[in-house]
Amino acid sequence: MPEPCGQPSDPTRLVLKVDVDTKVGLLDGTRRLADILGELGVKASFYVAMGPDHSGRTLKRVFRPGFLKKQLHSGAAKAYGPITMLYGLLLPGPIIARSAPGLLNRLISEGHEVGLHGWDHVYWHDRVRHMDPAGTRRQLELAAGLFRQITGLKPASFASPGWQVNDAALVAMAAMGLTHVSCTRGQSPFRPLVAGRALPLIELPTTMPSLDEVLSLPQVSPENAGLYLADQVRPGRLNVFTLHGEVEGRQMAPVLRQFLGILLRRGVIFQRLVDAAIQAARGPLPAEGIAWATVPNRAGELAFQPSALAGLAA
Repeated sequence: MPEPCGQPSDPTRLVLKVDVDTKVGLLDGTRRLADILGELGVKASFYVAMGPDHSGRTLKRVFRPGFLKKQLHSGAAKAYGPITMLYGLLLPGPIIARSAPGLLNRLISEGHEVGLHGWDHVYWHDRVRHMDPAGTRRQLELAAGLFRQITGLKPASFASPGWQVNDAALVAMAAMGLTHVSCTRGQSPFRPLVAGRALPLIELPTTMPSLDEVLSLPQVSPENAGLYLADQVRPGRLNVFTLHGEVEGRQMAPVLRQFLGILLRRGVIFQRLVDAAIQAARGPLPAEGIAWATVPNRAGELAFQPSALAGLAA
């Protein structure tokens, strides 16, 4: 199936989906991102891993094909820092959302969207694809419970760590009353299809490569990465770009400023994920299951919108 094209008169829209995986990503990176976005008048959707920071346990991924190469080329190890890489190994993992509870409320008060990025980010990323329904629900319930405790609000949205998800998770999200999620890579909004039934969720896939992926390309450097990413934005379409508090909120903040400045000059409209979901719900949406595939410069398989894969193969 070829990728649908926007009409020339359709506005170019972009969602900044900020994944916050770690304590340092919340304390340092998210604060800086909030300041940058405030200066530019841009709203974003922040997805915070609510539970323990077990980043040190990612070291076992070094044996996966492509993982070490990605770390070396993208500078990801520097983004997280040495202390973070000891959490869950030699140091106990702090509860991320409790490290700066006022920051979540600051984001909400400034008009940003805040949603769930799971409970234990590393555990979900590495195990959820084959996790049983009870374990999956438990991870979601823990995250939602702390979110309500901190914000006083019921969570409405979820973004999966590392684009990893299973059918039980999607069913549980719908049962919890979530309205929109972003768990896949793809091209356009759809309703997740599980056991032949379209769930009352709107899935808004990440449509663009991430910064760490493009920095692994030989022609891309921190000096031109903002322009390169800006040129990946599809005119007349909804675009979803996933960034990280640990990366664009810290060492790569200049790249983000370049990227946003170019897009603002080009007249791109910035939306939160919830705004894009509301707009998508006004029209008919296809129902699709979840497929699995790899992307260049990222280790392992990711959850994908099947029609997007069909479009790539066409």
